[in-house]
Amino acid sequence: MKICIAIEKFDPQTGGAERYCWDLAHYLKEQGHSVAVICMRASGACDSAIRVQQVRTLRFPQGLRHLSFALQQRRLAAHKMSDYLHFGVGNTYYMDVYQPHGGLHRAWFVRESRRYAPAVQMLMRLLGRLSLKDMVQRALEGWIFRRTRPEIIAISEMASRDMQAWFDYPREQIHLVPNGINVERFNAANQRYRSEIRERYGVRPAEYLFVFVATNLRLKGFDLLLEACERLGKNDFKVLVIGPADKHSAAHAARLGNRIILGGTAADMEKIYPAADCLVHPTYYDTCSLVVLEALASGIPVITTAANGAAMYLDRSSGRVIPAADAQALAGAMAEMLSGAVKAISAKTFEDHRKVFAMVEKVMQVTAVKKNLGEKGESA
Repeated sequence: MKICIAIEKFDPQTGGAERYCWDLAHYLKEQGHSVAVICMRASGACDSAIRVQQVRTLRFPQGLRHLSFALQQRRLAAHKMSDYLHFGVGNTYYMDVYQPHGGLHRAWFVRESRRYAPAVQMLMRLLGRLSLKDMVQRALEGWIFRRTRPEIIAISEMASRDMQAWFDYPREQIHLVPNGINVERFNAANQRYRSEIRERYGVRPAEYLFVFVATNLRLKGFDLLLEACERLGKNDFKVLVIGPADKHSAAHAARLGNRIILGGTAADMEKIYPAADCLVHPTYYDTCSLVVLEALASGIPVITTAANGAAMYLDRSSGRVIPAADAQALAGAMAEMLSGAVKAISAKTFEDHRKVFAMVEKVMQVTAVKKNLGEKGESA
């Protein structure tokens, strides 16, 4: 097959969707497919056999960047690459197979607003609806589900339910293919690095350590985590934060003294997870957080919210699922972990990411057959 992937930033260091597309592109190339990528920016480390087509877009404001990328991608895909099967993860509207890696914009919009006080939530939603970025993303999403109507790959049961609830999308066009991880990289055997990692970040061997991992701290509930830490009072623990902290986050964290360790970014997360005692991920919305899967595969329990599709992997023996935007519930779950309610877990077994990509490849193959036989309407 000839397959084209559309992603604004084709760089595995940028985020979850970017890493997914990077790994998928290289997997498909290894399977003998002709692979192309339409993007704004690409890492120079990609395989030379993958054809990378970079497009120029408006950079600011963000809404116009998304819109101009979507229009450029459609122009190339429809007129110069019409013989390709097109795969997208967001901020485009021309595709044959769609994997909304960040979930539905409409669902995210409602749930993310819960980070504000109840008295101002409606006002913040109104202001958000007036933003150009929201208007563009809402329009692109509406076009996808009402006009383009591609085959959908849902990475969690929550994502599948959202698509059916918001757009009444046909169940037979939604394929549940949960995320996989690199099981050779993330596993409990990395416990052997526990002392090395704790020494790196100044954590005592017996000290209880929560780890919080995010590229966007605010959207993953960092302020909520700090509030929960304040509620826990004098309990003996530390929180290792892996991800870039802005001045506001750093200043807020400083109020808790040395309890919060701002570790910056890290390239060896497979060593860091098992050096901690629990992953805390109080996200306002996540389609299916990879960090949850990686932590469970590494043998540590997880606290996350019901607004995370990855919550489907948790039970009382492996962690806690709490309501989103609830600092008291988060503090309670953290206190349970500190008390030894979940002392250790058996490392969860997940599909290797290559097996997941094989399932995605199968959906692509079936879709390509339909497209060639004319059973699928024009994807635009």
